[in-house]
Amino acid sequence: MKKIFAVLLSVIFVLTAIFAGCSKNTPEKPALDGENGDGAKPGETDTPEKTPERFTPNLPDMDFDGYEFRAIVPINNLYGTFTFSVEEENGDLINDAIYKRNKYIEDRYNVVFSQVEIVDNIFGMAGMFKTSVMSGSDDFDLGAIVDYFSLVTQGYALTVDKLPYLDITQPWYAQHLNELYTIGNKRLVAYSDECASMYDAVVAYCFNKELIKNLGLENPYELVKNNQWTYDKFFGMCRAAAADLDGDGKMTDSDRYGILSQFDELLAPFWVCAGVRTVVKDKDDMLVLNFEGNERLFDILDKIHQNIYKGAKIFFDTHPDSGDKLTTYDAGNIAASGFIDVSRQQFENNLGLFITARMGRIPNLRAMEADFGIIPYPQAYENSGKYYAMTNGGWLKVVPNHAPNPERTSIIMEALAAESRNVVVPALKETSLKTKFARDDESAEMVDIIFDNVFEDLGATVFWATVRNALINEVRGKGNFASVAEKQSKSLAKMLNGVNESVMNLD
Repeated sequence: MKKIFAVLLSVIFVLTAIFAGCSKNTPEKPALDGENGDGAKPGETDTPEKTPERFTPNLPDMDFDGYEFRAIVPINNLYGTFTFSVEEENGDLINDAIYKRNKYIEDRYNVVFSQVEIVDNIFGMAGMFKTSVMSGSDDFDLGAIVDYFSLVTQGYALTVDKLPYLDITQPWYAQHLNELYTIGNKRLVAYSDECASMYDAVVAYCFNKELIKNLGLENPYELVKNNQWTYDKFFGMCRAAAADLDGDGKMTDSDRYGILSQFDELLAPFWVCAGVRTVVKDKDDMLVLNFEGNERLFDILDKIHQNIYKGAKIFFDTHPDSGDKLTTYDAGNIAASGFIDVSRQQFENNLGLFITARMGRIPNLRAMEADFGIIPYPQAYENSGKYYAMTNGGWLKVVPNHAPNPERTSIIMEALAAESRNVVVPALKETSLKTKFARDDESAEMVDIIFDNVFEDLGATVFWATVRNALINEVRGKGNFASVAEKQSKSLAKMLNGVNESVMNLD
């Protein structure tokens, strides 16, 4: 362990501020007022351009005597490699923004950032984190961990309340997400503008613009703008696109589909993007299950079930449908299994109208010859509200519970969050996303809509193996949602109560 952590590289945390500045949500109709992060707009030709606001954290002036601030970060996981270290400016706006932010904080606080990259099979780093904590080793200051919730609720990592200089009321924090991560009014974790993987994890659709034109379908952009982008429109397009191209009487990997994805990525966003949560809070700020009487949830699940798993086959699911196209499968390392590449290759070959797209994977489509656009998940009903965008969670930075200097750690974390909003966010969102990933002005507009309305359901992210899977398994099965909810409610409620009790017993 210590030998591994001795290998130290220059670090900087690639971060994004897409989630900040949002108001408190309710389970059904969350009020999300996300800031668009666009910065100042030039006025008329004779009007000087406004200077963008600079965000400054309320932190003491400190000199940490050249302290080496260490982080462990994952590579080779579902989101790809975390590129936090940049050694010099190279002309790329994101790279240079990262470098400038890093240099600013290092100079201000007299620290040196370093990182160790660890091959992560989603949960491997959590085990490493626990081992380090139990041994009492001072191996690192921060860990970027996907299983952050269990580390905090089980007492391996410090809660926000134990990190004194984190001010989560500031605009560089995602308040609308962090409000989910309290139990008994104890603040557990804090998503801020430094968490790039939260950006990566936002789910949307890419659509093949040539197929839209060739099939004579409505313009998805106009449907979104007119508040008419609904399940009915979406599934109607998917049915129109699905075709037995080789005429063999069955739908195989040689045919065209309405949707290309994996069921575990495709299904949950339908209810989350409708503003529905399966896990909510009671009056005492305790986690409770939101199944009983949730007719809106059951109606949405039934629509998904009927349209995707009944009637014409419109969905190529790379989990069961790929066959020998996938030579390996590692349930802990989906990226290495090839599922994502199969969907992408079919989309590039014009064999799908829509593909689910975590935003961090959209750059992989830049080589596609056919033009494509980016669009949010549809609304459940016409004029039903905003186009919410589900985040699948990310590799949040957590601090070992025996950290020798939480004050120093929290000062650096706060500085990283604020300076990320100042420097990295404009480069990440405006330059990279809108000019490199998106191929038209409309897609750039859609990206604003997506990131201004990010939404999360703990039942679909943190409790994916229990709450989420109980629902999506039934979507793929018989569709008896009320019955399944009734049967599962007792065990799921017991699980949530156990989490509540664990948090309340934390020191």
